[in-house]
Amino acid sequence: MRPPFFRPAGRRKHAVQPPDSSAPTPSITTPAASAPHVPEAPQLAGLEASVHKLENTVRRFYRLAVMVVTVTAAGLFVSSGGAVVMVVFASALVAVVLHAAARVLSRLLHIPQWFSVMLFVLVLVGALSLVVHVSGPELMVQLSHLHEALTSERDALHNMLNSNPLGHAVLDHFPRFLGGNMVPDGHAGTDNGMDFAGSMTNVLTSTFGSVGTMVVIIIAGVYFALSPHLYANGILRITPVAYRSTMRTVLLTTGHALTAWVAGQMLDMTVVGCLTWSGLSLLGMPLALPLGLVAGLANFVPYLGTFIGAVPALLIALSVGPREAMMVAGLYAAIQTFEGYVMSPFIQKRAVRMPPALTILSQTIFGAFLGMWGFIFASPITAVLLAVASRLSAPLPPNEEV
Repeated sequence: MRPPFFRPAGRRKHAVQPPDSSAPTPSITTPAASAPHVPEAPQLAGLEASVHKLENTVRRFYRLAVMVVTVTAAGLFVSSGGAVVMVVFASALVAVVLHAAARVLSRLLHIPQWFSVMLFVLVLVGALSLVVHVSGPELMVQLSHLHEALTSERDALHNMLNSNPLGHAVLDHFPRFLGGNMVPDGHAGTDNGMDFAGSMTNVLTSTFGSVGTMVVIIIAGVYFALSPHLYANGILRITPVAYRSTMRTVLLTTGHALTAWVAGQMLDMTVVGCLTWSGLSLLGMPLALPLGLVAGLANFVPYLGTFIGAVPALLIALSVGPREAMMVAGLYAAIQTFEGYVMSPFIQKRAVRMPPALTILSQTIFGAFLGMWGFIFASPITAVLLAVASRLSAPLPPNEEV
């Protein structure tokens, strides 16, 4: 006999009745069965935008921090070893000149780059030796006479100003190495104190001296010119991978800017020196050749170098007479006008264009921090900085120009 609750499996399916849809269904909620809360789409979009904005802010802050640390480290390095940095920069200028000339020889003669560098160095040394052998004694005699004349005129001008009460008061505020009466402790006096030669003694006798420094600059420049890619690739290897492309752009831009600046400045110096020599010879001024050489070399420093080169000629002309001094001043003014309004714009079209105010300010700033080295090399450094900044920065849209 079967139990009353037993039903076959096939008949049980038909025995289950579907629930009544009209009857209320009890709601049973358990923590395990509850679904998680999913934010809506606008809330997700706002959260992602906030996270993206925070990431951009952190990234910009990181870049700014790296830039500040880099600039600070570079400033400390330059301020502590500015003379060493300027020697390296001078060697780079020598290398740029040698590399540019050797590249021309390599293309014309179809010879390797290193051989063209050595050939150009040998030709340059031979030419200088020939000039020294032919006109060296006469040039040395004229330079000696120029030194004696300038010393005599400086002493005469100092005595004339010192005999006048107003001039004496002015000289009391200038140090001895500038022709004044101020001694090193800051007080005015009439004793010997420290003259210009004495103030330069430490410079001439420090490390290798001026001659040794020039030898180091020339030798390092020759080695840089022989294998420039070796040193450039070495800089790239120590640069982080993420910044190698930028560093490569900086190196190439620096090389092109220095090449253009040196080529333009050498042409400018040659023209100014030749014009000064010819003009002083036509005026019948003594020592025209060394004065032209001084004017050409001083023009390596734009704008301010022109006035520095004119001072010896004016002192020599004053010893001849006031009429000659006015003529020499007019000659230098005419040369400067031609150089500033005709030759310089022509050169800058094919070289590096630098605003005059920025050039003078850079000479003042670099001269204050790095001394005479900074004053001399302020213009090429500024040219490099302008070229790199122009290459790395985005052009200014016309509607945003002032």
